[in-house]
Amino acid sequence: MNRTIFSKLTKLHLITPGGVFNLLTSFIREGISLMALIRFSAIYYPDRCALVWEGRRFTYKEMYDHACRLAQILFGDYGFKKGMRVGVLCRNHVAMALLLPAMSRLGVRVKLINTDIASSRLNKLVMGNGINLLVYDAEFKRERVSDYLRCKKIESDELYRKVVDKAHSINVKLPRIKRGGEISVFTGGSSGKSKVATRKMSVTQFLPPFYALLEQLHLDEHDSVLLALPVYHGFGLATLVMSLVMGKKVCLQSHFDAHKALKIIADEKIEVVPVVPAMLARMWQLDEATSLMKTIKCIICGGDRLDKKWIDVITNHLGNVLYNLFGTTEAGFFMIATPEDLARNEEVTIGRPIKGVGCKIEHVDKHGIGSLWVRSGWAMMGLKDKWQDTGDLVSRNADGCYFYRGRSDNMVVCGGENVYPVNVEKVINSHSDVINSIVFPVADPQFGTVLNAKVELKPDSTLTALNLKESLRPHLSRAEMPHHITIETITTSATGKLKR
Repeated sequence: MNRTIFSKLTKLHLITPGGVFNLLTSFIREGISLMALIRFSAIYYPDRCALVWEGRRFTYKEMYDHACRLAQILFGDYGFKKGMRVGVLCRNHVAMALLLPAMSRLGVRVKLINTDIASSRLNKLVMGNGINLLVYDAEFKRERVSDYLRCKKIESDELYRKVVDKAHSINVKLPRIKRGGEISVFTGGSSGKSKVATRKMSVTQFLPPFYALLEQLHLDEHDSVLLALPVYHGFGLATLVMSLVMGKKVCLQSHFDAHKALKIIADEKIEVVPVVPAMLARMWQLDEATSLMKTIKCIICGGDRLDKKWIDVITNHLGNVLYNLFGTTEAGFFMIATPEDLARNEEVTIGRPIKGVGCKIEHVDKHGIGSLWVRSGWAMMGLKDKWQDTGDLVSRNADGCYFYRGRSDNMVVCGGENVYPVNVEKVINSHSDVINSIVFPVADPQFGTVLNAKVELKPDSTLTALNLKESLRPHLSRAEMPHHITIETITTSATGKLKR
């Protein structure tokens, strides 16, 4: 451990004698869980603001007390217990932030679900993953959470009302646990057959990425974070957990809105903003961006391809504050491009592997492009310390910087979400008037990449592109929905395949 990291960990109380004692005491009392980490922060930062959401503020002591009370309510009123599988269909809000430590404290297996998921896919996901109970936001009751969903259901608002209702008495002793429950994130859950990335709570597993964030991004030196990235996304979840461990003020935004995000940044003097490139573009397209983002000291961009023009704009207006992170849900983040890396290279680099990660390029072609393989100690269960193919195509220069060249499969990233055109085609082709369709990605100044579609209809069909789009809405997520549909005849090759 170098002196810089030692000094930073000391400042965060993580390696001082008192800090080690309090951390161990928290683990003994709460198990190795998110609740233990919240308790640790509440000891050192009791009166410091932990969460801000829609004008409400919660100190670290209040957050810990609320999370403990919620754990008691979940255990006493709803029968939550160790090993139970609970799906969470919630946006970024206080109840969501309290649910994670509360359920971890009970040993619950948490399944974080993409809030864009179509109702038919939600049913399949619940049944296919043995989910016993679903906690959901009221806004999803009508469109997503159908009455025939085969599991018990609880609205997040109902839980939060009980937490803050002093008249609601709850006096139960929570069972002892050694380790908090697993947390799973579904990849591609809104747009096709979902895969699940599951991780267990561990004391040492996440130290290398934590060190990298301290050493290269200096997150310990900043006080406030805007979290508009959804917590159900691995990037958003990691931001929330690591920010709370370091005692930061986390401002939650349930729905990303560029105007509102800029106002929060200005009002709360936000210093750290994790984003996907589409968010970055939407904020910087607004005239007031420069004046309202003066407090920003660190922008962490990830989840999609970063355009060079935004690097230049941000550097010119805010200085060297932009970092490009690269990773996968399965492997976690494992590369960082510093502002110096971004300035040094004419094209956008995804950086270099952080310490503790192995990266290699397999099946390299004549252009130096090949498949990226990674091995890390904080990968999902079953892949820890094992080589895995990320499915990404990359190249590497003489300085060791990597450059993203696309996907090796047909997956497309739209606004930070992974979508598969073939699945959208299946939905379109299921319409009785459709003969065939081709769905393809196109560049978009606002979202980075969107899907468009060419559709061939039966000769006697009177279906319009607008009517077709309306029929697709119940079956496709927002990221999947084609932005433009052209009705035309689709030609085929000699082998009968559609010409794409």
